[in-house]
Amino acid sequence: MGKNRSGRTVARAAHGRRLLTPARVSAAVLLTALIVVIVVAFVANQRDRDRAEAEVGPPAVFTSDGRLHFGDAATTVTVITDFQCPVCKHFAAITEPTLNDLMHAGTIAVDYDTVAVLDGASTDGYSSRAANAGTCVAVANKDAWLDFAQRLFTAQPLENGPGLTDDRLIELATAAGAGGQDVGECIRSARYAGFGEAHGKAAIKDGLNHVPVVRVGDQTVENLTPDGVQAAITRAGAVK
Repeated sequence: MGKNRSGRTVARAAHGRRLLTPARVSAAVLLTALIVVIVVAFVANQRDRDRAEAEVGPPAVFTSDGRLHFGDAATTVTVITDFQCPVCKHFAAITEPTLNDLMHAGTIAVDYDTVAVLDGASTDGYSSRAANAGTCVAVANKDAWLDFAQRLFTAQPLENGPGLTDDRLIELATAAGAGGQDVGECIRSARYAGFGEAHGKAAIKDGLNHVPVVRVGDQTVENLTPDGVQAAITRAGAVK
C-alpha cells in the first residue's frame, strides 16, 4: 500500500513537472517579449518626443526667426504669406516675378516668412499642412522652395473645403525638384507641424492680423502691385 502511494506521488510529481515546465518556459518567453516590446516602444516614443521638441524651432536652413532668405543685397524685402490665402496667391502671381527679377539682379534680397494662420479656411487644416510641406521641401532642397511655393499657389484649393492631399503635395514637391522618400515621409507625418504652429502663434503675438504683409526693410508696403513694391524699394535706396 505504501509503495503504491509513493509511486503515485512520484508519478504525479513527474507528471506535474512535464506539464508545468513548458508552460513556465512559455510564460517566461512571453514576458521577455513583452518587456522588449515595451522598451522598444518607450525608446521610440522618447525619440519622437525629443524630435518633436527639437523641431519646434526653425530648421537650420531657416533664419533664426523662421524665414527663408534668398539673395545677397543690402535691402531685404520680407514677404509674410499663407499658402491658403487667396490674396497671397494673387500677389505671388502678379508681383513676385518682379521681386524675383530684382533678386536675381542683385538689387534686393527676399525673406519669405510662411505662416499657418488660416486653418479655419479649410476642412482639414490645409494652411498648416501646406506650411509643413514647404518646410519639408526647404530642408531637402532650399533652391526648390520658390518653385514649390508657386506650384502651391497655382493649385490652391477653394476656401471652406479640403486642401490638397498629401499625395498631391508630394507630387508638387517632386515636380519642383525636392522628391524622395524622406520628403514624402516628412509631408505625411507632418514632421514640422510643431515649428509651423509655434511660428504662427509667435507671428500673431507680434501683431500679425492679416496676410500677405510685405516690408521693405522695416517699412510696410501698402501698395502690393509691382509698381507699388518697386517704388518702395526705390525709396529704400536699392534702385537708383
